[in-house]
Amino acid sequence: MIRPQSTNLVIGWIIPTVGTFGAVREMVEVSNVLIGLGHKVYIYHPDGQPCKWLKCLATTRKLEHLLFEPLDVLIGIIDWQPELYEYLLNAPAKIKAVCLLGFEPTEQMARALRGEEAPADKAQKMIRDSIRKKFLILADSSWQIEWVRENTGYMAGPAFGGINLRMFHAQDHPENNKIKIIYSGDPRERKGTDTVEKAIELLKKHFSSGQVEFDSYWGRKFSQEQLADFYSSGDIFLDGHRRAGWCNPVAEAMACGCVPVCTDIGANRDFAVDFETAMIVKTDEPYLMAAAAIFLIEQPIMRRKMRERGLEKIKLFSYEKVVPFLEKTLVRAIYDQA
Repeated sequence: MIRPQSTNLVIGWIIPTVGTFGAVREMVEVSNVLIGLGHKVYIYHPDGQPCKWLKCLATTRKLEHLLFEPLDVLIGIIDWQPELYEYLLNAPAKIKAVCLLGFEPTEQMARALRGEEAPADKAQKMIRDSIRKKFLILADSSWQIEWVRENTGYMAGPAFGGINLRMFHAQDHPENNKIKIIYSGDPRERKGTDTVEKAIELLKKHFSSGQVEFDSYWGRKFSQEQLADFYSSGDIFLDGHRRAGWCNPVAEAMACGCVPVCTDIGANRDFAVDFETAMIVKTDEPYLMAAAAIFLIEQPIMRRKMRERGLEKIKLFSYEKVVPFLEKTLVRAIYDQA
């Protein structure tokens, strides 16, 4: 069968919430681009309310509607609430997919997905079952795709983590001699803010308040436009993530002209390149993070070059460039099934 150049699909997502989370951002931004490409998109979640914090062109529905709305493709972003997997299984969709978000890659998980031992939790059980059923396995960054392929032999992919460059982009701010260091301040353990705050204490001992200032956005309830303005006001962005899928804060900060000092985890690998677009440090190492920040402060020419390279690098991950790869995968899956 000859596949046409374009095919309009009806695509659904299952997700536990449409609240303010990185996974929701990715789903909504991808959906907006898919709709722009001519597809119809539904978002199914427990209460069916629309997404209010981010522009969302997709139609929202309660989960129960899945039983009555045949779809071409249904994607579950549910490894953080695997109880919703039953909705994916029972829905009348032609193609089904599970999207992975920031799992912790371990030898135990690899053995469980290969069927060599029992899964350690419901999420692992769901992923293993999805592989056995030959569902698509998607993710928001390439490290997860590579890990699944290398450890199970299953051809997962593609990754669709990206950034909305119309929202997050560099803005001019007044030149002055004071460096502004910003960070998220998110207190969740996996975010590593404790490492960032320890590094900041070290930096405060090294520089006077007239040389360096610090600020975070946690708890300030910024709109997305205000968040972009905040990123653009900074020179350096500190991020201590211990684990993640696709690291939205680091990507957003880079797109707004900050030079990141971030941890050596897969979530940053696609866009953060050590001494080129970012300074990369080990997790849980505040002294290394502080040292990297000191280097950037004391080497303004290098910082400027890294900023410029970061702005170019992140353009490769605009949703307009990323989503067509996902679209091709979904269309191909439909036609391969026919």
